[in-house]
Amino acid sequence: MLMPRESMRDVLERSRFAIRWGGALGLLCHPIYYVVWTYVLPQPYDNLALRLSAALVCIPLIFQARWPKRFNHYLLIYWHCCLIYVLPFVCTFLAIRNSFSTMWMMTEVMMIFIMALCIDNPLLLMGCIGIGVFSGALAAVISSPVPIVVTAADQSNLALLPVVVLCSMAFSHAISKGRIFVEKNRALQALAGSIAHEMRNPLSQLRYVLDRVEEALPATMGANRPLALTHDKHHDRHDRNESAAGLYRHLAQGQLSIERGLRIIAMTLDEVSAKPIRPDYLTYLSATGTTRKALEEYGFGDEKERGKVRLVVREDFTFKVDETVYLFTLFNLIKNALHHIATHPAATLTLTIEQQSVMVRDTGPGIAPEMVSHLFEPFRTAGTSGGTGLGLAYCQRAMRAFGGSISCRSEVGKFTEFTLRFPVVPKSEIVEHEQRIFERATPVFKDRRILVVDDDAAQRARACRALSKVGAHVSEAENGALALTVLRESAPYDLVLMDINMPVLDGYTTAERIRAGHDHPGWNVLIAAYTAEPGSVVRVLARRAGMDGIISKSCSVIELITTLQALVENGNRHHLSQKSDAFSGKSILVADDDTYSRLVAKAYLERCGASVVEAEHGQAVLAHLQADGVIDAIVMDMNMPGMGGLETTASIRARADAYATVPIIALTSQSDIKAVQTCLAVGMNEVMIKPVQAGSLYACLARQFAQQRGSSVPAEAELSPTPAGKLPIVTDSELLDEKHLEELASLDLLDESFLKGIEQIRQLVTRLASSVAAGDLESTHGALHVLLGVSGNIGARALHQFARQIYPRVVEGQWPVEAEWLARIGILSERSTDALQTYFVTARASHEQRDF
Repeated sequence: MLMPRESMRDVLERSRFAIRWGGALGLLCHPIYYVVWTYVLPQPYDNLALRLSAALVCIPLIFQARWPKRFNHYLLIYWHCCLIYVLPFVCTFLAIRNSFSTMWMMTEVMMIFIMALCIDNPLLLMGCIGIGVFSGALAAVISSPVPIVVTAADQSNLALLPVVVLCSMAFSHAISKGRIFVEKNRALQALAGSIAHEMRNPLSQLRYVLDRVEEALPATMGANRPLALTHDKHHDRHDRNESAAGLYRHLAQGQLSIERGLRIIAMTLDEVSAKPIRPDYLTYLSATGTTRKALEEYGFGDEKERGKVRLVVREDFTFKVDETVYLFTLFNLIKNALHHIATHPAATLTLTIEQQSVMVRDTGPGIAPEMVSHLFEPFRTAGTSGGTGLGLAYCQRAMRAFGGSISCRSEVGKFTEFTLRFPVVPKSEIVEHEQRIFERATPVFKDRRILVVDDDAAQRARACRALSKVGAHVSEAENGALALTVLRESAPYDLVLMDINMPVLDGYTTAERIRAGHDHPGWNVLIAAYTAEPGSVVRVLARRAGMDGIISKSCSVIELITTLQALVENGNRHHLSQKSDAFSGKSILVADDDTYSRLVAKAYLERCGASVVEAEHGQAVLAHLQADGVIDAIVMDMNMPGMGGLETTASIRARADAYATVPIIALTSQSDIKAVQTCLAVGMNEVMIKPVQAGSLYACLARQFAQQRGSSVPAEAELSPTPAGKLPIVTDSELLDEKHLEELASLDLLDESFLKGIEQIRQLVTRLASSVAAGDLESTHGALHVLLGVSGNIGARALHQFARQIYPRVVEGQWPVEAEWLARIGILSERSTDALQTYFVTARASHEQRDF
């Protein structure tokens, strides 16, 4: 008895929308059609009482949501009885009384298909139509004053009705199957998203624990460090080194596995939410270098599994992709292939690069032909009972975003081959891109002193040529011992590009000795590991030795320059780890159910001098505000158990005390306009999209505190509308927020993200102009929202102020009324970006002069 009740309840919930609108249509259509067939297009017979009764029985359906709960189990029965009376009974009765006229026979056919739309069970559909048609025909025969005559033509028309009923039953069955498939996909989608979201928190916490373990492990023991020890001591140290090396290997494998899990979670969440792959994230990369990077970063279970995989490069090419998305795509294909060949010891996996394509081919069991055409559908799997079926759908969406395609061919028992095809990138476009890279890099590297340490003369020459091209002063050393001598006896260097494996003194030991020499001014120099070694152990050992980054020797010259540029612009990690008093005296409440997210935010904010209070949900936030302590700002996640960010903010803004205006920064993983609008509408000051970068968090809070002091953003009263026909003059001193820029500089946040912010303003203004020209208010809203955040983050005060002035009207779905507002944004953005670029170059030059 339980199963039928559950089934009926499911059908009722699925049908509620159709019930409500079916009732509304029945109430309106019958009276309207009576008027039409009686006075507008008169028919031989109609019946007002019948029409009104059919309309009246529909009224309870419209108000089905207000039915008492104890009558809910009768609603489905009432719905089907109404359908029988309102459609087949009435239509059949009137068709017979109108002597089977052509119009009424068409109405009868239409009625059958409407019934098929309302009832998705073929047998129930046939039963309801049969009862309605039979009872309607019987009533028509009984009530007719004259005998009903069925002519030969009528018989021919009536003979078609069984065919129509059968077609409607097939149609109903198709609707039923489609609805089940959609509901199943929706349930799987929600389940996958929920599991992925819930798994991210414990994995992030585990990553935090492993990071702390890494800090607690002893420093690496250089292979070439002098040994003035006895044999026993040497043997003991060898054992300790082997033990430490084993710990590092396990730690590195654990960290890589977690990173891989987080990547898969990110991919799953992107796919279930259909998050678009942004075209502005695409960049020009080498297919060989990026594919090799995927193999280096993939978390193979062991060396045996890694030994099954090989890379064949027949012809390298440049493609335009989002590197992270491409890596996700390859990770998924590699994971699937390794899973299927696990039970085939002789099977192999080969990645082949040639002619604008990357092929992933395994010699495993293959895929059945009937499954191949369905592989890229969401929630379809082939031989993986525990999979979600989202991976290949994600791969297809990624390739379409890149302008390419993915296909599969397979032969059972022989092979499976996935082919990723990429569009040709014109050479002129690649040359132009490389020129832009070198032009952007030259101001960063110009006159910087860089030491290249490598025992391979060819590698040294390659790196020296690339760095000299961007204006750097490059020196060379062929081993670690010579590098230490050069660093001691020469003027301070800005960067050391160091090979890992070298004779005399290896890279790890050299880095350790550089970091240990605190009495020497060069001890804090940036060190980039330059290695051909794959695997995650290198990353852990390089970090522990004091290196700031890792660069693969297989990377292209462009990748070498961009990676080193990012390292230089981000600054020395040892310097950035120093404490700052920018938020001294401020108490900031960080609310997030993710422990790791709170730990990261807390660590950074405490480095900035703030006192941090933690909360796991909205109720805890409100409890902290009720306590005696003082809270200066709140950084709050949107999705928390119990009371989320929106409800909590609404409660805070409704207070009658000082906390009603406390700055609240929203943290959310949803970047769509509607989500941002919701956050702002409830009273949040700003919205930050996860994962939040430390620099952005600092800039956001600094701006809010500056607004409280009245130093950065003028009061609303000062933001007066622009007079018609005039563009107010903004002086150079009003363009930038000098104090905010000084704070960014003091925290070494005038980095690559700052330059990207300048470029992003230019792109956003171009996008804004296109959206306005197309009359697309939603796109204008999105561009303006991002422009508002970027301009504030990097100190473009005048632009940010004007964007704030016109933004509220756009949020309300209306165009700005300010005269020539788009022209003013264009002028302000051009002047602001030029001024910011000049400020950046001046600040960097001043920084270099102080260092010298």
